[in-house]
Amino acid sequence: MIYIYNENMIIVKMDLPEKFQSHNKVIAKNTFLLYIRMLFLILVQLYTVPIILRTLGVEDYGIYNVVGGIVSMFSFIGSSLASGSQRFIAFALGKGNKKDLIEVFNTTVTIYYIIGIISFLVLELLGGWFLNFKMNIPVDRLEAANWTFQLSLLAFLISLTSIPYNSAIIAHEKMSLFAYLALLECGMKLIIAISLPLFLCDHLIVYSLFLCIVTVIIRVVYQVYCHRYFVECRKLSLCFNSLLRKKMISYTSWNMIGSIALILRQQGLNIVLNLFFGPFLNAAHSIAQQLNGVLTQFVNNIYVASRPQITKLYATQQIDSMWVLVIKSSKMSFFLLTYLSIPAFIELDSILKLWLKDVPAYTVAITRLFIATVLIETLVNQLIGVFQAANKLKIYQIFSSTILLLIIPISYVLLLIFPDNPLLPYWVSLIVSIFYISSIMCVSKIQLNLDCGDYFYKVILKSVIGFAISFVCVYLCIYRIEASLLRVAITVIISSIIVTISVWTIGLEASERKLVRDIIGRKCLYKWKNQKL
Repeated sequence: MIYIYNENMIIVKMDLPEKFQSHNKVIAKNTFLLYIRMLFLILVQLYTVPIILRTLGVEDYGIYNVVGGIVSMFSFIGSSLASGSQRFIAFALGKGNKKDLIEVFNTTVTIYYIIGIISFLVLELLGGWFLNFKMNIPVDRLEAANWTFQLSLLAFLISLTSIPYNSAIIAHEKMSLFAYLALLECGMKLIIAISLPLFLCDHLIVYSLFLCIVTVIIRVVYQVYCHRYFVECRKLSLCFNSLLRKKMISYTSWNMIGSIALILRQQGLNIVLNLFFGPFLNAAHSIAQQLNGVLTQFVNNIYVASRPQITKLYATQQIDSMWVLVIKSSKMSFFLLTYLSIPAFIELDSILKLWLKDVPAYTVAITRLFIATVLIETLVNQLIGVFQAANKLKIYQIFSSTILLLIIPISYVLLLIFPDNPLLPYWVSLIVSIFYISSIMCVSKIQLNLDCGDYFYKVILKSVIGFAISFVCVYLCIYRIEASLLRVAITVIISSIIVTISVWTIGLEASERKLVRDIIGRKCLYKWKNQKL
């Protein structure tokens, strides 16, 4: 049984199937496990990036990221199929149909292998041509860049065939494996970073090779685990169910449009910067993108943990419960990002100097624009999970993706007019993101019957006001203090306190505050009774 609150704030009890009664606890547990995983990855990344940057040098580091970006531009195929396989596996689990579950998994594996072969051929021909004849890479580093391209392509294909197993794990909500594998992955990447300077051969090639080996090992572990614990993964066979294939291809095709737009914004900007400013600015872009990725991953953990439940609730037509979950998880995502983004935004210069020592030009400005863009888009990103659960992607993708795809041509034209301002593409991306969230809200009203006024008030308005007040208060508290590590620590502490107050007074509904007080009261009472006994 769950509780929702109607417009008069009266508690209404809603009965759910037994297997959904504890879905909030499952989401909380899985989110916690994903954060443990992410913590290890962040710590290793923070430690290894400066080592890799010093070992490779700014030029080779930029080459690795822009060359790898050519391959990662094709990752939209994997991400689109991953979303589809997660959706259909979770839907089958929600329905409790074992036969459909096995058929969905085998169809997914078959499609992935076919797509992998096609991707390999296209990337070898077009990617190799673009690398050797169009990209701005020094002649003496072209051979190393080609080795990096081939190894990145191999790693991409291995990762592509691993996605069906990742999707099964996420749909089954077994997030503990991700946490355990994070330890293995972190350990291997740490060894790579420490040992890389010891090699006498080309460091760029060696680094690319080792990362490819890490991908292979992680891929094997995923498959072994799924084969042991999930019945649908045990009997692999080529499956060509026409009806299911059409549904998955239709879903994937429309989802792929959005993935293309996102990849073009991320890697397309990287290539545009390379064409105008060379690999040195690519290094700044890459560092900013990694920091942005850390913040984004905090939010994505909530999405990964909650979207299987959104799909299962939709599959069983528990629509009211689904919207309650969407609104709560949307607010949670933004509030969590607020905790991280305010101190990061204010103290970014000190953080980067402490982390990298030698900070590439424009890194601070680019990162701040990245943070602002992520904050804006987080306000509505959880609605995407509802479109996916309902398999209503066509109109949504047409509107949102068309807007996002405008970023590249607008940025290119503006750089032709103002060639000395490398920040223009990031300002374009920030402004376009505002139109992006507006399009999602409009389409959600049409396709999903979203109450835009209710969502705007409970999620967007409360989140924006809470963030603005928190940011201003934190800045006024510390702006007179001289920049130092002590100020960074003070900023983090003050920001945490002020954001908590803002979330409590502005972000949470009265019913949510009462729920928190009740939970804390029960916890304190439980501890008091145990101590008394």
